[in-house]
Amino acid sequence: MASIKHSTDANGQSKYYVHWKDEKSGYGRRRIFKNIDDAAHLFWQKQNIELDCRTASWGGIDHSWTLRKLILFFLGYQVNKLEKNIIRLSSYSKCRHDLLAVQGPILEKNVLRISHRDITDAVRPGCHRWIRSAFFLLEEKRLITFNPVDRPVRRHRRPITIPSRETVRKLLNTAPQRERIACWLGICGLRLGEALAVTYEDVPPDIIQIRRHIVNGVIREGLKRGVERQVRMPKELFSLLDAELFGTSQPLVSNSFNGAPLSINYGTQGVLQRTLLSHGIKRFHHLRHFAVSRLAARGVDITHVSRLIGHVNIKTTIDVYGHLFCAPVDMDLD
Repeated sequence: MASIKHSTDANGQSKYYVHWKDEKSGYGRRRIFKNIDDAAHLFWQKQNIELDCRTASWGGIDHSWTLRKLILFFLGYQVNKLEKNIIRLSSYSKCRHDLLAVQGPILEKNVLRISHRDITDAVRPGCHRWIRSAFFLLEEKRLITFNPVDRPVRRHRRPITIPSRETVRKLLNTAPQRERIACWLGICGLRLGEALAVTYEDVPPDIIQIRRHIVNGVIREGLKRGVERQVRMPKELFSLLDAELFGTSQPLVSNSFNGAPLSINYGTQGVLQRTLLSHGIKRFHHLRHFAVSRLAARGVDITHVSRLIGHVNIKTTIDVYGHLFCAPVDMDLD
């Protein structure tokens, strides 16, 4: 089985040793890393190869599978998802921080002997979901048949807030031009991270192409969730855009001084948030709710709406917005 170990050199710097058996030569090999992310990723890859080579005589999970090994195996799996743009860098950073914060004797305990009570006593609640996901990964690999970490209690979904048409109209009439563009993108159903990543390259005549998202003030290809999509360009929004910038990589909503992309903080603690609050709208996401309510009122099918707003699963659309599509039914017998 592959293994990963941590040590420090004479200067106190961390080193990570990944050992595995070469599938072609049969000899043991080793690589040394200074970065835990690269080490965990290689460890995950080599361990996967070994699991794929299992035979009918395989004896099952052994004593080397401690919680520490499981955490690093799962971390390597998350690095792989990050490289494929399945998760955002911020999501990976949160996972990495929570998992590496786990300390104590539980790290050396065999995964087959860990109970939910052990996790509850030794791991802070915010990390339980990652540990559960790590055990679930072992279930997928058919190394274990039971996940010892209980599923967290599902919180009740809060009712959505939909601004009135009069409020939105007033917002669009009085907001500064940059914030007006951002609000129009929200009304078109874009998430804030998607709206801040739309560039003048993405707005051919009559269409807004949604194919990027913002991460820490950097525009990245691909979306956080869902697939690339297109929405119609509102005439009023088109009139606000700078005709000289069409075809360039300049974001529609950018820094006023240097034209650089803005971070998510723009909508949570910046000018956009203050503009929204001045009109009684607490979050930018409420404009997305407003967009769905308008589509429902116009009789657009919920399947079409789900694709327009970029939900991966229509179940999410039904759970959040299903009540908006329940038109009154005539119950007369005639």
